[in-house]
Amino acid sequence: MGIIRMLEGNEAAAWGAKLARAEVVPAYPITPQTELISTIASFIANGEMKAQYIKVEGEHTAMAAAIGASAAGARVFTASASQGIVFMEEALWMPPGMRLPIVMCMVNRAMAPIGGLRPDHNDSLLQRDTGWIQFYCENSQEILDTVIQAYKVGEDKRVYLPVAVCYDGYFASATATPTSIPDQKEVDDYLPPYKHEMYNLMPGEFRTIRGFPQNIAKARYEVQKATEKAKGVIEEVDKSYGEIFGRYYDGALEEYACDGIEAVFMTMGSMTGTARDVIDEIQAEGKKVGLIKMRCFRPFPTEELRKLAKKYKVIGIVDRNTSYGSASGSGIVAMEVARALYSLDDRPLLLNFHVGLGGSDVTMRQIRYIADKVLDAYQTGKAEDETDWVELKDLGEVM
Repeated sequence: MGIIRMLEGNEAAAWGAKLARAEVVPAYPITPQTELISTIASFIANGEMKAQYIKVEGEHTAMAAAIGASAAGARVFTASASQGIVFMEEALWMPPGMRLPIVMCMVNRAMAPIGGLRPDHNDSLLQRDTGWIQFYCENSQEILDTVIQAYKVGEDKRVYLPVAVCYDGYFASATATPTSIPDQKEVDDYLPPYKHEMYNLMPGEFRTIRGFPQNIAKARYEVQKATEKAKGVIEEVDKSYGEIFGRYYDGALEEYACDGIEAVFMTMGSMTGTARDVIDEIQAEGKKVGLIKMRCFRPFPTEELRKLAKKYKVIGIVDRNTSYGSASGSGIVAMEVARALYSLDDRPLLLNFHVGLGGSDVTMRQIRYIADKVLDAYQTGKAEDETDWVELKDLGEVM
């Protein structure tokens, strides 16, 4: 039977790696990820976690060591943030092509020079094309559970891809919330030891990727097929996890308070908790606006979105990122949603909102503003602003 503790997001991630029995942890500390790695180091030093912690001189080397350890047959965990993720980017392209199921926590932090120590999502979204599966977590409980699920997904022989568990620095990483820590034996039963059927470099058992295509187009197509297969695996893993541990995350997308609703907005990450509270308040006032939480950004949930699009007349996408010079000045999530829905004959009206950039607070007043704009678009059939920089508007007293 598990226990309940107040855990910060970084502590929850460390517990997830411990419960998953990660065997090799190469990492370089960087704010706001440092506590995650120091907690794992303490687990190892105290004999609570049987793993090799590799101290490296930088993030690029951390990923290089992770690649080698995973190819040799170890279950590998690492973490980074912001400039550290970008520094290891050259190596980040390797695990998907090599089909290595490394799990990495990307603790979101705004990019320099006009960033800071608090989060937006540009650091992880910069890696959206590398072939890593990407989950975005709301709180400590989801972080712990998703780390365990990430190994189950990535190590599935239909997938064999690395997985990034992303969560907001400070707002999630340093905020403590009640977290249920599963029993180790239950996790062991759910997540058996890692055994890669395609790859092993251990002495006496050497083999390379079986049937791996030498043609670049074929190789990339194989990774693409694996990411598509991952969608079904993610649903299966979430369902099976919920049956055992009692917590479900609805796979890639979660609808919240959407019964009888035709206008919704979509969030990703820690702001979703604030959005839930606002939705509860405004629906009590008679306003019919619902919420969609995007949990999985890669593989992008195209089919799920198309099903939802048949239900809703207006979808507002809230982006905690920027893509300079993009179509209509849109954020990255909004552009993906637009592409996913473009082929539909009857498409919902799409709005885009920028908030929380550089780690600024996403306030209840801002969420109320977004909800009102979505409702206005539903009632009038048109958007006042295609892309709305909410953060630059004077909305009065901060809530």
